[in-house]
Amino acid sequence: MQIVFLHGFAAGGAIWDSYRPEFADALMPTLQFSDNGTPVLPELTGPAILVGWSMGGMIAIEMLRRQPQFVKGLLLVSSSPSYVASDIFPEGKALSAVRELRDAITSGDAKTLQSFQKQLFTAAEIRDGWLNRFRREIGPSLPTDPAILRSQLSFLETYRAPAELPVTPATILHGTGDAIVAPSAATAWRRLLPHATTIVTDAGHAIPFVHRPLIISTLTALRGTHGA
Repeated sequence: MQIVFLHGFAAGGAIWDSYRPEFADALMPTLQFSDNGTPVLPELTGPAILVGWSMGGMIAIEMLRRQPQFVKGLLLVSSSPSYVASDIFPEGKALSAVRELRDAITSGDAKTLQSFQKQLFTAAEIRDGWLNRFRREIGPSLPTDPAILRSQLSFLETYRAPAELPVTPATILHGTGDAIVAPSAATAWRRLLPHATTIVTDAGHAIPFVHRPLIISTLTALRGTHGA
């Protein structure tokens, strides 16, 4: 069973490198978008389980829509059915806040991304050194090109998950202290994926980095439902 890891905003495929020992054959693409935010969806060639963190969860849903015959499971981590406030997720970000972020990135304000990175973690996680570790271990691989970041934000500005989705085993994993995507996103997903299992944990947005064993055990259980 192929595993495909999909990263979030202001990140790339390298965010998943620490998972290579357990999932050596996994795909960890760096997602591509057109200038207007249209995603270039990775193509599946066989049965796969998709692991989508934040923005990557939205891409996972679009891959499910395009190739439902291949998607055998979803793990949506710290994600939401829309990033901007909408009828399916009223607790999303204000559109004005997203555009302010885009303007700051366009202006080359380095503090903008530093502030965003800080919001990935709870205060307790920061005290425990996770932010510094993230910047040391992951920081060099993160995209800084304003054009790349703007294209990702263009996608986030407009994305809305569809009201009807193909049925596939799914797990929703979210942190109670998530400052990027409100924890109520788990409930919003359940309205679209009523069959999904929900796991809520004491964490911020960066669950794949801070709680790697939880991701591994959850993914292993999801993969086990298919005997693979």
